[in-house]
Amino acid sequence: MSALFRRRARKPEPPPPPIPELPPSLSPEGSQTIYVTGDRQVDTDRIRLLVDSLRDVSSEGDPDELLVVMVDRAVKTVGAERGLLFMADGKGKAPLRVARDDRGRNLPKEASFSTQVVAGVMDGGEPVVLKIEEGGDFDPSQSMLNLSIRAAMCVPLVSGEERLGVLYVDQRASTQTFSRSDLRFFQAFADMLAIVWNNRRVMEERLQAERIAKDLELARSIQADLVPSRPLECGRYTLCGRVDPADETGGDYFDFFETHERKLVMVVGDVSGHGIGAALVMSAARAYLRSFCQTCSSPREILARVNEHLSVDIADGLFMSMFLCVLDLETHAFSYANAGHPGPVLIHADGSTDDLRVTGMALAVDDEAEYGDEGPHTLTAGDTIVLFTDGLNELRKGEDMYGRERAIESMLRHRSGSATDLLEGIFKDALAWTDEESAALYADDLTVAVLRAGS
Repeated sequence: MSALFRRRARKPEPPPPPIPELPPSLSPEGSQTIYVTGDRQVDTDRIRLLVDSLRDVSSEGDPDELLVVMVDRAVKTVGAERGLLFMADGKGKAPLRVARDDRGRNLPKEASFSTQVVAGVMDGGEPVVLKIEEGGDFDPSQSMLNLSIRAAMCVPLVSGEERLGVLYVDQRASTQTFSRSDLRFFQAFADMLAIVWNNRRVMEERLQAERIAKDLELARSIQADLVPSRPLECGRYTLCGRVDPADETGGDYFDFFETHERKLVMVVGDVSGHGIGAALVMSAARAYLRSFCQTCSSPREILARVNEHLSVDIADGLFMSMFLCVLDLETHAFSYANAGHPGPVLIHADGSTDDLRVTGMALAVDDEAEYGDEGPHTLTAGDTIVLFTDGLNELRKGEDMYGRERAIESMLRHRSGSATDLLEGIFKDALAWTDEESAALYADDLTVAVLRAGS
């Protein structure tokens, strides 16, 4: 079979969490044993049954099946006819998740039970044992009378100070009821189930976080491959750039490449916001741009076509600014169009500067937007164009903002060096000003690209 079509190996099931140790008060051996019935043999059997039950539920890999096993073991350990499990939904409610009978069969989710008792226990009430014939603990609802339920127990599932849910069992046989010692044992059983369930939940959350981290790292790696990884030497021109995302992935973008018509394209863009969504928009914009630049050399026409496609692709509220420069390698003349992007700086060989102005609105705001061309302008030896995103201007130190003036001062300070020296100098000055050691602390993605005309 071709290597292109290898069968994907199945991911191994996550290992079950370790069986939690019993508290000393429930240990079947030793002086701290509590005999909840007063009969050593009965209590020892119960503790062993508890340990066996915990082993069963701890070995279950599927979270939904774990809940079913928990209810089945609860029904078996106390000799009940039905078991109902209510799990907190994070919204202040505890809907019925599992309903089982003593034969291991699912019961209808509309199974009758005392909603008042379940709600009371879930809302912070104490565990209760309910016996109709005694009348002191329980005022039965009509639904339970209709079901001829003679006894019931209801206990909370608690982890720390959090109530995870409620476990409820009942019995219709008039010859069997639940005692206070049954309730103490049932609560101990529920406490251990809560530990197992919480351990499993924590493990699932950790695994999910690890999967997300791996996915984000892969996305960042892919995105890094979409921007030039090294400077480009093309005739007398040198182009280089650097992008540092605020998150694992970002919406900033720069690119430079030569077309088959001997044109040199340089572009920088910025998607609103940052993160994985912005990165996807950036990737789409890059694909459109590279495609259209092979058949068209007019910056305004290229931006108009990119805008038309992005307006269809991305959701309302998202947009992208972009500056696009096209340089003719034969005539050394360049034209540009600017879709709502911070104006790049043209630094002349004598140190004077010009701002390359905005010629249209940001992309994906209006699918019929039009963009103007500026140029052609001629680049002479020693001229430099510095493109950047607003992450540079908007770097902050307390309430102070780095700003365009400081950025241009930095550019002029390092203009006598090579294109790469200028690029690194801009980043170094910005980081020194903010007192930050890493781009990971930026509030926004930060991108700078440089085009230098040599002699």
